[in-house]
Amino acid sequence: MERRRYPRFELKVDARYKVLDSKELSLISRTLNISADGICFESLKTLKPGTYVDLEISLGDKIEPVKLVGEIRWSSETKAFGKTEKKILNGVKLVNMQRSDEGRFLKYYCDKMIEKLSYYLDKM
Repeated sequence: MERRRYPRFELKVDARYKVLDSKELSLISRTLNISADGICFESLKTLKPGTYVDLEISLGDKIEPVKLVGEIRWSSETKAFGKTEKKILNGVKLVNMQRSDEGRFLKYYCDKMIEKLSYYLDKM
């Protein structure tokens, strides 16, 4: 049964993440999809549910990446077809972002929703 409140849309863009309260530098990542209140991104190591991360995500609008804080809700190991290196997929619940970034993020999300709906309506 689907438990998500908002639809997810594919978003494969470069990102960076850093575990809050850790001394590690931010690590390069890539997102897979977004919703109005969540993101799925790749990492090379498992991040435990309940861990908080700083994320920076490029929306492709030639402006600085949006910066947000999220809580890891789940992690799942995956292996790309034909590749030996494993990747971890991480589901993140968004918990905080600056007002200006929130507006850009939600506008991007709404634009994706309209794009998807337009595609389906054109098929009818």
